[in-house]
Amino acid sequence: MLRIDPCRSAKDFRAFEDVAEDLHGGNPAFIPPFPGAVAKFLKADSAFHRRHGTIRAFIARRNGRAVGRIAAITNRTHNARYADRTGFFGFFECEENPETAAALSDAAMNALREAGHDRVRGPYNPSINDECGLLVEGHDIPPFIGLTWNPAYYEALVIAAGFVKACESYGYHLPLAKLEPPARLAKIVERTRRRAGVILRPIHLDRLEKELEIVHEIYNSTLERNWGSTPISMDELLETAGEMKVFADPQMILIAEMNGENAGVALSLPNINEILAAVCRTPRWIRPLHILWLLKIRRIRTARQVVYGISPRYRDKGGLHAWLLFEQFVKAKERFDYAELGWIEETNTEIAENSIMLGAIQHKTWRLYEKTIA
Repeated sequence: MLRIDPCRSAKDFRAFEDVAEDLHGGNPAFIPPFPGAVAKFLKADSAFHRRHGTIRAFIARRNGRAVGRIAAITNRTHNARYADRTGFFGFFECEENPETAAALSDAAMNALREAGHDRVRGPYNPSINDECGLLVEGHDIPPFIGLTWNPAYYEALVIAAGFVKACESYGYHLPLAKLEPPARLAKIVERTRRRAGVILRPIHLDRLEKELEIVHEIYNSTLERNWGSTPISMDELLETAGEMKVFADPQMILIAEMNGENAGVALSLPNINEILAAVCRTPRWIRPLHILWLLKIRRIRTARQVVYGISPRYRDKGGLHAWLLFEQFVKAKERFDYAELGWIEETNTEIAENSIMLGAIQHKTWRLYEKTIA
């Protein structure tokens, strides 16, 4: 017998987090989340609830066993920005059973209808500034930090539930160890370096909050053209930075300045999913300690290039774009064997072309889906 249960307590939130591993823990491409990384979003005092809206979580159980999960998400920030009544679904996990997927979809749709929404879009975990999208190509490749993974059959479940494609994004594999920066890029960079008033520097951890204000401003101004984008709050950025301080490399967070003004940001992160993959067989209650130990003794060999952006007022300034791209590549090559570039929207042809110019190969595709709420 299939039952859909709402999540109300801390125990429910932990059970909700565990569903993905219960279903897919045996798949070699599955990476378990850092303990508490999913459950934290469901708490009433989470940054998302304080700043943006509400998350209502549901677990599907068949004969008492968890076989799926979904969250119905109201994002006031999105609705105010786009003057619409779109609701969202996220954190979707499901057994290979259309009945279960339909029941989860119905639970989310009913919750969103009650909240006054007329359309549902997803998956978002829980917003476009977090992990989002359904993986539809590249299922045999483990995910990098901040990028989603799911088995191939999810696409059929979502389509059978009545959803249609809304947007598509890509991931690119960059084999750093086998590549050198393109010669024409190096020539542009050499000319740029000789210009007065242009500086490229790593972030300063001793004044982290001030530095994050720069990242915050450039990140939001850079991504405002992206499909469905919503600004990230400083509160959320500080929370994320606090979590990443354990493994982030300040030399891989670059800030470009021109004539004393902040002009661009490039952010790459060591792929901590390498560490999370190594603790799959460790009991969940002791995983945090095991992860911290592995971070001390193991070198992370891969990275994800997360943010690359030029402030709108400097987009057309010759050379700055190339310099930031070049330095991000060089510093990553010094530290890592290969990198993942993503999430790159299908409309972002400039970044896609730059990725290919560097030698990257497209190997993953994610889709966002939507559906009218009847």
